[in-house]
Amino acid sequence: MKRMAFILIGSILFSLTQISGQKNTAAEYWRMEQDSLYKKLVERQTAGETLSEQEQTTLAGYKARLSKYFEGLPDEEKSLYYKYRAKWASDSGRAYNVPPGPETNVFSGERSMYTQYLIASGLFGAFYGGAAIAVLGLEDDEGLVAGIPLLTAGASVLLPIITLKDKFVSYNSLSLAIHGKAMGAAQGLALGALLIGEEVDDGKLLLAISTASSIGMGRLGYSLGKNKPWTEGRAGLYSYYGTIMPLEGLALIGALNVEDIRIIGLTSLISGAGGYLIADRIADHHDYTIGDINATGTLAGINALLGFLILSDLADDSEDLDPSLILIPAVGALGGTIAGHLLTRDTKLSPQQGRNIALAAAGGEAIGLGMATLFTPESMFPYYAISYATGITAYAIMIGIYKKNNSLIFSGNLKNPGWKINIMPQNLLLNKKIGTYAFSHPGKRIDFLPAFSATLNF
Repeated sequence: MKRMAFILIGSILFSLTQISGQKNTAAEYWRMEQDSLYKKLVERQTAGETLSEQEQTTLAGYKARLSKYFEGLPDEEKSLYYKYRAKWASDSGRAYNVPPGPETNVFSGERSMYTQYLIASGLFGAFYGGAAIAVLGLEDDEGLVAGIPLLTAGASVLLPIITLKDKFVSYNSLSLAIHGKAMGAAQGLALGALLIGEEVDDGKLLLAISTASSIGMGRLGYSLGKNKPWTEGRAGLYSYYGTIMPLEGLALIGALNVEDIRIIGLTSLISGAGGYLIADRIADHHDYTIGDINATGTLAGINALLGFLILSDLADDSEDLDPSLILIPAVGALGGTIAGHLLTRDTKLSPQQGRNIALAAAGGEAIGLGMATLFTPESMFPYYAISYATGITAYAIMIGIYKKNNSLIFSGNLKNPGWKINIMPQNLLLNKKIGTYAFSHPGKRIDFLPAFSATLNF
């Protein structure tokens, strides 16, 4: 029963980590309007060209999606769109730094992540206070142990309230700040291990480096999210790969049974830097949305959970496990990441769709767990095998549904045939009128419209 509970709790907790999103925004709607292929098709249609059946279907579907997204905009976001779209056209970066409109309830409106940022700042502030107690050796004073974390938490909340005059925090600023603080603390430990080496038992210095790294990386993440005109998907890629790749590196070190603390720290730092580089390269070639990243993370998490359960099952059968078996969940997570990217490529999942996929997968695993429980097998294998099968089935079904519904979303990779032939008989009638005008104005150069055109794309 404990193992069954572990499976269920793991699935539910993982699904809850995916529940982080925001409502429709004016900036995102404007960005959708700027899709290069959409604009090209509209220009061609406006110029009188006859679009292929596939292009007409694609254009109509995307227009319908734009209309649906706009209808979902809150009134204040619609006002922001009409007010700032001219400025955004001249500088696309401004679309991600929209001045706030009249405030009602920022948290429930989700137009700004200001309240969430304050909460996160307070939590990390309490952590920094606890770290200060440990570094300064104040554990024996109960008053300081209780008071300092509260003081640092309160100060961490008040500081942005005072300094952020516009009370606006973008999604990118929030997500990258939280990622920077969390991974900054972890990679700070790795840096400390690299610098200190065998003296790693000196926990105070290690904790001091970790805390300083967390503060610095958190500030850097916030600044990048605020000043860089990145999409939410690109910011999500940085957070995702900046987290998973250090874990993959540490799994490899564990499989090789490396015990040198400096090598462990160096591996974590190098794999983390490599993760950001991978994310940057992927973002340059593919425009994944935050919903795509959430769906990819869901598949990676399902596979990793299966790997850990297999390890747990093997541990019951053998007291001495081969260290290389830690690669089972590591390879599962990495394979799930690659498969997730392939499945969500050009799908353009919305944040809500990404959350729905995560919750559907968790629900599917719960159903599988229930089915296995009905037969109460003695072995652990049926529990995680059936649970995984039903979870991945639910995942695949939801991906298939959304992929079909979003198949009309543009990715810029729509392949047109090599030859494109356009027949425009309406131009024959227009040319008659143009001819009459040309004869009455012999001194002007007037071009006639083509009734037939052919283009070869290489």
